[in-house]
Amino acid sequence: MRIIHLVLSLSLLSWAGSAQAQRLAAAKVRKAKSADSSTCAAAILVEAQTGKVLFAYNADQPRQPASTQKLLLELVVMDALAAGEVSLDDTVRVSAEASRINGSQVFLREGEALSLRKMMEAVAVASANDACVAVAEHLAGTEANFVARMNAKARELGLEHTHCANSYGLDNAPAGQGNVTTSYELSQIALALLRQYPEVLQWSSLRQTPFREGTQTLHSTNKLLDRLEGMDGLKTGFTSRAGFCLVGTAQRRGMRLVSVVLGARNSRVRERETVRLLEWGFEHYAKVPLAEAGQSMGLVNLDWGAEPAVNAVFSNPLAVVLRTEQKRQLKSELQLPPKHPAPVRQGQGLGKFKVSLGDSLLAEVDLVAEKSVERVGLWERLMSYF
Repeated sequence: MRIIHLVLSLSLLSWAGSAQAQRLAAAKVRKAKSADSSTCAAAILVEAQTGKVLFAYNADQPRQPASTQKLLLELVVMDALAAGEVSLDDTVRVSAEASRINGSQVFLREGEALSLRKMMEAVAVASANDACVAVAEHLAGTEANFVARMNAKARELGLEHTHCANSYGLDNAPAGQGNVTTSYELSQIALALLRQYPEVLQWSSLRQTPFREGTQTLHSTNKLLDRLEGMDGLKTGFTSRAGFCLVGTAQRRGMRLVSVVLGARNSRVRERETVRLLEWGFEHYAKVPLAEAGQSMGLVNLDWGAEPAVNAVFSNPLAVVLRTEQKRQLKSELQLPPKHPAPVRQGQGLGKFKVSLGDSLLAEVDLVAEKSVERVGLWERLMSYF
C-alpha cells in the first residue's frame, strides 16, 4: 500500500498552536501502520507558516539525511550573511582538501577561485560536496569548525536527534557515528530556512544555471521543478545507507507546504511520494488568513491617559490551516479590558484574540498597544475636576 493510501486512511490533525502539541498530534498519526512500508522509511508533511503537521510516518525515527543535510549548511551560511560576517561577493578559494571530496561534485580544482554566490548555487542546485567544503572552510577556517557550527545551530533549533559529521551529508563515517536526523527535525530545518531566508528559493528553484563564467551548466537534482505546480525547492539526497531522500516545498493559493521523504528505494519513488503528499495536502487543506500584524481590533479606554484611548492591534499575523470543509465552523473570541491604566508603552499587551474550532483552541494571538500613551500629571488631573 503506497504512502498516500496510508494518508487517506488517517484522521486529520487539528493544530494546537505549539510545536510540542503538533508533535503529540503527529505521534497519534504515527501509530497507524501501513500494509506495505517499502515506499519509504519516514515521511512528514507540514504547513510552512503555522508549522502544522498534516501527516507523519516514522517522523521521529533517526535516519541518515544524505544531501538533504545541506539545508543546515545553507541555514548557517545565511545566518553568517545576515550578520555581515561574509558577503555573497566574497572570493572563495578552493583548498586541496575541498578538491578531493567524493560524491556529487562540480570538480573544483585546488586554487580555483569562485564567488560565494556561485559556490552556494553549486550546493543548492547541483548538490556539490566539494563546494560545501570550500564554503565551510571560507566561513570557519576548517570544515570541522563549520560542522561544529552546524551542530550548534541544530541545538539552537531544539533538535535532539540531528548530528552532522561533515558539511555535505555523505556517509563516510562508521555506522552510528555519521550524519543523522529525523524527518520531523529535517522539516524544522527547512521551516527555519524558509521563514528567515526565503531568498534561498531563488537558488533551489533554478532548473539550471551557468557556472564557471558560462563554460559549464549546473543542472538541478530536483526533477520535480518541471513537473509539480508551485514546486520551488528544496533539496534531494542519496547514499546507500540513507536511500533516496527529498525535502520538497511548493506554494499554491497563498499556502506553502513542506514535505520530507526519507529512505525511498529509488528516485522515482521519492518523487512520486513527494508529489502525492503535496497534492494531498493542497487538496484537503487551506490556509485561512485571519489578521495582519498591526491590524486594529478596537480601542481600549485609558484611565488618566494623555489620550483617551489607544488602538489594540495584532502583534503578529494570524492564520490557521484547516480542512477545506472546516472554514465555516470557526469561532473567534475578542478579549479586551473596558479600561486600562495609563501609561502604556507601544507593544504592551492589552488583550488576546482566540480562534477555536468546536471545543479546540486553534490559535491565540496577543493584542498590543499601537503606540505609547503617557499618564497625565497630577496638575492636569486636578484641573480636570474644575
